[in-house]
Amino acid sequence: MTSPTVRTPQPLTERVLERLVYRSDAVSTAEGPMDLSGIVATSVRNNGRRRITGALARQSGTFVQVLEGDPEALTALMADIEADERHRNVRVLARWPVQAQLFLGWAMVLVDTRKLSPHLSKLLSQTGSGAQVTGVIADLANARLGSMV
Repeated sequence: MTSPTVRTPQPLTERVLERLVYRSDAVSTAEGPMDLSGIVATSVRNNGRRRITGALARQSGTFVQVLEGDPEALTALMADIEADERHRNVRVLARWPVQAQLFLGWAMVLVDTRKLSPHLSKLLSQTGSGAQVTGVIADLANARLGSMV
Protein backbone atom coordinates (compact mmCIF):
# COMPACT_ATOMS: atom_id res chain seq x y z
CA MET A 1 0.00 0.00 0.00
CA THR A 2 1.39 3.35 -0.97
CA SER A 3 1.10 6.41 1.15
CA PRO A 4 -0.83 9.36 -0.23
CA THR A 5 1.24 12.07 -1.79
CA VAL A 6 0.92 15.45 -0.20
CA ARG A 7 1.11 18.22 -2.73
CA THR A 8 2.20 21.60 -1.62
CA PRO A 9 0.94 24.53 -3.64
CA GLN A 10 3.48 26.04 -5.96
CA PRO A 11 4.34 29.64 -5.15
CA LEU A 12 2.79 32.16 -7.45
CA THR A 13 5.35 33.33 -9.94
CA GLU A 14 5.57 36.98 -10.74
CA ARG A 15 4.40 38.01 -14.16
CA VAL A 16 7.38 38.66 -16.41
CA LEU A 17 7.08 42.03 -18.10
CA GLU A 18 9.08 43.73 -20.81
CA ARG A 19 8.97 47.16 -22.36
CA LEU A 20 9.61 47.47 -26.09
CA VAL A 21 10.07 50.72 -28.00
CA TYR A 22 10.06 50.92 -31.78
CA ARG A 23 9.96 53.44 -34.61
CA SER A 24 8.61 52.87 -38.11
CA ASP A 25 7.89 54.92 -41.19
CA ALA A 26 4.15 55.58 -41.40
CA VAL A 27 2.66 54.56 -44.74
CA SER A 28 -0.76 55.92 -45.66
CA THR A 29 -2.97 53.39 -47.42
CA ALA A 30 -5.53 56.00 -48.48
CA GLU A 31 -5.65 59.48 -49.94
CA GLY A 32 -5.47 62.35 -47.48
CA PRO A 33 -4.31 62.44 -43.88
CA MET A 34 -3.87 59.16 -42.03
CA ASP A 35 -6.76 58.32 -39.70
CA LEU A 36 -5.29 56.88 -36.52
CA SER A 37 -8.64 56.16 -34.86
CA GLY A 38 -8.92 52.78 -36.62
CA ILE A 39 -5.40 51.81 -35.60
CA VAL A 40 -6.09 52.78 -31.99
CA ALA A 41 -9.45 50.94 -31.89
CA THR A 42 -7.88 47.75 -33.27
CA SER A 43 -4.93 48.10 -30.89
CA VAL A 44 -7.20 48.52 -27.87
CA ARG A 45 -9.11 45.35 -28.78
CA ASN A 46 -6.06 43.22 -29.64
CA ASN A 47 -3.77 44.53 -26.90
CA GLY A 48 -6.45 44.06 -24.26
CA ARG A 49 -6.77 40.42 -25.27
CA ARG A 50 -2.97 40.01 -25.14
CA ARG A 51 -2.66 41.98 -21.85
CA ILE A 52 -0.38 44.51 -23.55
CA THR A 53 -0.38 48.18 -22.63
CA GLY A 54 1.20 51.05 -24.46
CA ALA A 55 1.16 54.40 -26.16
CA LEU A 56 1.39 55.44 -29.80
CA ALA A 57 2.64 58.70 -31.29
CA ARG A 58 2.85 59.83 -34.89
CA GLN A 59 5.44 62.50 -35.49
CA SER A 60 6.87 63.75 -38.80
CA GLY A 61 5.65 60.71 -40.75
CA THR A 62 6.98 58.30 -38.14
CA PHE A 63 5.15 55.96 -35.80
CA VAL A 64 6.75 55.71 -32.37
CA GLN A 65 5.33 53.26 -29.90
CA VAL A 66 6.05 52.03 -26.39
CA LEU A 67 4.59 48.60 -25.64
CA GLU A 68 4.57 46.67 -22.37
CA GLY A 69 3.59 43.11 -21.55
CA ASP A 70 4.52 39.46 -21.64
CA PRO A 71 7.68 38.88 -23.74
CA GLU A 72 6.00 36.29 -25.99
CA ALA A 73 2.99 38.54 -26.55
CA LEU A 74 5.30 41.42 -27.50
CA THR A 75 7.18 39.20 -29.96
CA ALA A 76 3.90 38.14 -31.59
CA LEU A 77 2.68 41.74 -31.76
CA MET A 78 5.93 42.91 -33.36
CA ALA A 79 5.55 40.22 -36.05
CA ASP A 80 2.06 41.63 -36.76
CA ILE A 81 3.38 45.20 -36.89
CA GLU A 82 6.22 44.24 -39.25
CA ALA A 83 3.67 42.59 -41.56
CA ASP A 84 1.29 45.58 -41.43
CA GLU A 85 1.27 47.61 -44.65
CA ARG A 86 0.98 50.85 -42.66
CA HIS A 87 4.52 50.34 -41.28
CA ARG A 88 7.78 50.37 -43.20
CA ASN A 89 11.33 50.17 -41.88
CA VAL A 90 10.39 48.95 -38.38
CA ARG A 91 13.27 49.57 -35.94
CA VAL A 92 13.27 48.30 -32.37
CA LEU A 93 15.04 50.96 -30.30
CA ALA A 94 15.10 49.01 -27.06
CA ARG A 95 13.61 46.08 -25.24
CA TRP A 96 14.16 45.48 -21.55
CA PRO A 97 12.57 43.81 -18.50
CA VAL A 98 10.49 46.04 -16.22
CA GLN A 99 8.89 45.69 -12.81
CA ALA A 100 5.67 47.55 -13.65
CA GLN A 101 3.79 48.99 -16.58
CA LEU A 102 3.85 52.76 -17.14
CA PHE A 103 0.63 52.62 -19.15
CA LEU A 104 -1.38 50.38 -16.84
CA GLY A 105 -5.05 50.72 -17.73
CA TRP A 106 -4.29 51.82 -21.29
CA ALA A 107 -4.43 48.99 -23.84
CA MET A 108 -3.38 51.79 -26.20
CA VAL A 109 -3.32 55.54 -25.80
CA LEU A 110 -2.72 57.92 -28.68
CA VAL A 111 -0.60 60.83 -27.51
CA ASP A 112 -0.71 64.34 -28.97
CA THR A 113 2.69 65.50 -30.23
CA ARG A 114 1.61 68.84 -31.71
CA LYS A 115 2.97 70.96 -28.84
CA LEU A 116 6.40 69.33 -28.64
CA SER A 117 9.45 71.54 -28.91
CA PRO A 118 11.61 71.02 -32.01
CA HIS A 119 14.19 69.27 -29.81
CA LEU A 120 11.68 66.78 -28.33
CA SER A 121 10.07 66.27 -31.73
CA LYS A 122 13.41 65.27 -33.23
CA LEU A 123 14.22 63.11 -30.22
CA LEU A 124 10.90 61.28 -30.63
CA SER A 125 10.99 60.78 -34.38
CA GLN A 126 14.72 60.51 -35.18
CA THR A 127 17.45 60.55 -32.56
CA GLY A 128 16.11 59.42 -29.18
CA SER A 129 17.02 56.17 -27.48
CA GLY A 130 14.35 53.79 -26.24
CA ALA A 131 14.54 55.23 -22.72
CA GLN A 132 14.36 58.83 -23.97
CA VAL A 133 11.40 58.07 -26.22
CA THR A 134 9.65 56.28 -23.35
CA GLY A 135 10.09 59.37 -21.15
CA VAL A 136 8.64 61.73 -23.77
CA ILE A 137 5.68 59.46 -24.54
CA ALA A 138 4.98 58.81 -20.84
CA ASP A 139 4.92 62.57 -20.21
CA LEU A 140 2.53 63.09 -23.13
CA ALA A 141 0.27 60.25 -21.92
CA ASN A 142 0.22 61.71 -18.40
CA ALA A 143 -0.66 65.13 -19.83
CA ARG A 144 -3.55 63.54 -21.70
CA LEU A 145 -4.72 61.76 -18.58
CA GLY A 146 -4.50 65.02 -16.61
CA SER A 147 -6.62 66.82 -19.19
CA MET A 148 -9.35 64.16 -18.87
CA VAL A 149 -9.78 64.65 -15.11
